[in-house]
Amino acid sequence: MSGIILLIIVGAVVYYKMLNTPDVRLVKELSRGKTEEQAKVITYFVQKNRWKKNLSDDEYLSLVRKKCDSLKLKERALGKIGLDEDQVNEISPAMFEGFVFDNAYAKKSANGEWVSSSYQVSWVFFGSEQIYLYAYTLNMDDDNKKERTDEFFYRDVTSFSTASETETAKDNEGKQIKVDSNKFALVVPGDKLYLSMDGVKDSESIIQGMKQKLREKKSL
Repeated sequence: MSGIILLIIVGAVVYYKMLNTPDVRLVKELSRGKTEEQAKVITYFVQKNRWKKNLSDDEYLSLVRKKCDSLKLKERALGKIGLDEDQVNEISPAMFEGFVFDNAYAKKSANGEWVSSSYQVSWVFFGSEQIYLYAYTLNMDDDNKKERTDEFFYRDVTSFSTASETETAKDNEGKQIKVDSNKFALVVPGDKLYLSMDGVKDSESIIQGMKQKLREKKSL
């Protein structure tokens, strides 16, 4: 009987230790004051303990998509720009999206692709004389966001291109790591604006259409 009790005690101690590893304690600390969803995201990126329930990669991607869809960013972009869609229909608007890694938590998913706790959705609209850009970057682990609008005359745009950029992210322990990502670049004299585009499968064909419109406008 005493042997059984000893086994129970040992098992309880082992179980307690497995559920109170440093990463689990870090999750608890980082999750203070967060919403339930934000705490789940923090757990997804920080927790290594396999005995604690965690989001799957697909569940996390679904959370990101649900958040982006709920923001209705195309309508929000047109509202910020102050134009109706029929005023910016030289060609179909271009949408770029993807994870942003600078200062965000990042990890490799099971399929080998990098994901992060920050996501960006951008819209580029084409009017008769100007190009309008809107970018919204959201954090899945807190309430912070970045929002920007820009407009450029066609004659002032030097080029559209793609570029690979190295960003500094955080691993599950908060240590800095380097992550390479592909960006869409809008180049104007003295400046270059980067937009995340890893989440767009047909980005190259979209950019080719944008280049063609830019050439047409510059030749007038």
